[in-house]
Amino acid sequence: MYAANLSDNIRYLAQIFARTPRGSLFVPAKKKRKPRSARARGLRTLQHQTLPPGTRTGIDTEVWFRALVTSRASVPKRDPSGPKRDHRWSTKDQVHDEAITWFLESHLRQPFDQYPARRTADEDLTFWVDSKLMERARRMARRDGVKVARLIDAALTSYVRLHVPEQLLNYRQRVQQDAAKLYNSRVRPASGKRSQK
Repeated sequence: MYAANLSDNIRYLAQIFARTPRGSLFVPAKKKRKPRSARARGLRTLQHQTLPPGTRTGIDTEVWFRALVTSRASVPKRDPSGPKRDHRWSTKDQVHDEAITWFLESHLRQPFDQYPARRTADEDLTFWVDSKLMERARRMARRDGVKVARLIDAALTSYVRLHVPEQLLNYRQRVQQDAAKLYNSRVRPASGKRSQK
């Protein structure tokens, strides 16, 4: 019985092999995969919390400014020997990580004593933070007797206050207003006429 089934199976496989193009039964080698992102590898933690609008604007301004610097520095046609910046330097993830790292190192020995309470005007925000950094933040929050969200709020707010100049915030606001004026004065597709200036 077993031998009969075995020979039937072999005959069946031989028939399949005869009907398929030569070599198509072989499994192709796997393609080399692109390296997975830090998020996909579990190296980053999603943090959800609230932040005051001024802190959020400050972080956005820092990211905007870094993007300008990066785009200017990474154009090889202008100056091939010039400085090259890593595009990750201008991401929100990077700015959040830098701000939290700076705060943790600044208050490693001396606890921070001005943790903010939640404010009614705070905005919900979700962002990624390096997982090892989050673990350090959790330990410091435990030491200081506060929630991690309050510690991160204090870190980002302190960073913006110290590292993002008021002049840069004002400059970005002027650029945004000028850009809005340009956008609103552009040619409308329906009219077909250019605006006169």
